[in-house]
Amino acid sequence: MGHGTFKPLIKRSFLSFYKINSFIKVVKPGIIVGNVITLISGFFLASQGNLQSHLLFNTIISIIFIIASACIMNNILDKDIDLRMSRTNQRILCLWGDNHYLISFFWFFSFFLLILGCTIFYLYVNFLCVLLSLIGVFFYVFLYSYLFKRKYVYSTGIGSISGALPPIIGYVAVKNDVDFCCLILFFIFSIWQIAHAYSISIFRLKDYKTAEIPLFSVIYGIEKTKTNINYCIVFLIFLNFLFYWSGYVYIIYFIYTTIFLFFWYFFSFFGVYFLNSKIWSRFMFFISLVVIFVISFFMSLNFYFN
Repeated sequence: MGHGTFKPLIKRSFLSFYKINSFIKVVKPGIIVGNVITLISGFFLASQGNLQSHLLFNTIISIIFIIASACIMNNILDKDIDLRMSRTNQRILCLWGDNHYLISFFWFFSFFLLILGCTIFYLYVNFLCVLLSLIGVFFYVFLYSYLFKRKYVYSTGIGSISGALPPIIGYVAVKNDVDFCCLILFFIFSIWQIAHAYSISIFRLKDYKTAEIPLFSVIYGIEKTKTNINYCIVFLIFLNFLFYWSGYVYIIYFIYTTIFLFFWYFFSFFGVYFLNSKIWSRFMFFISLVVIFVISFFMSLNFYFN
């Protein structure tokens, strides 16, 4: 068999992989993985060493379906914005143009996933998780994606609410109740979301300006955005102390997470003197991911530090 025979096969295989990969990206796997990690941290925190594996499995599966549903809806609503941004103009909905059949399929698929996720939550976890999940979808899809993102400078704050719910859902899956711990978790993860998103908005500033998205960095400039990031990190340090002081986590959690939070703050405050804004914001983005992983990791293992 000649080499020429393989070329069409290789080309078809590559195109098939590209199409499958494009479809997978519609559900934003990175966002799903990040939210599952924070959900597990809340679940383990509430479990206190008494791991219920079936409950954990059902909780993870449900949240994957629901977040995937919300991400698909976000992709549909953001199609016109994505077309104007270099980072997103290769998404499948942009490449396929005004294909009404494809859009209808994704709407149907998103609602199917949402119903499936809520049903598993209701049958095998608890109704409170269903309610919190629907609140998260409402904030992310309707308030953030449809209403605030295109018009208001504080859309990041609205979006952070939905991003802060997975650890609470993980906690509530075990406790079947909302308590003061949930309130602290909400503020920790929502404030982190804002600092994280502001870092992205700086190194993607050109894209957001082109798409005419009125983010804080676009309207008020990079310097004020940097200042707000510093405020967010200081508030996180306080919340982290409150978390420990309230007795929800032990000293080992507090020590390690505080070290990373202070490192994030010092880099945020002093790094601007040595790096240009784009490089600084990329480092800030990376450090923010490390910080939230450390918080989630030590929160998950908190019981074993007693």
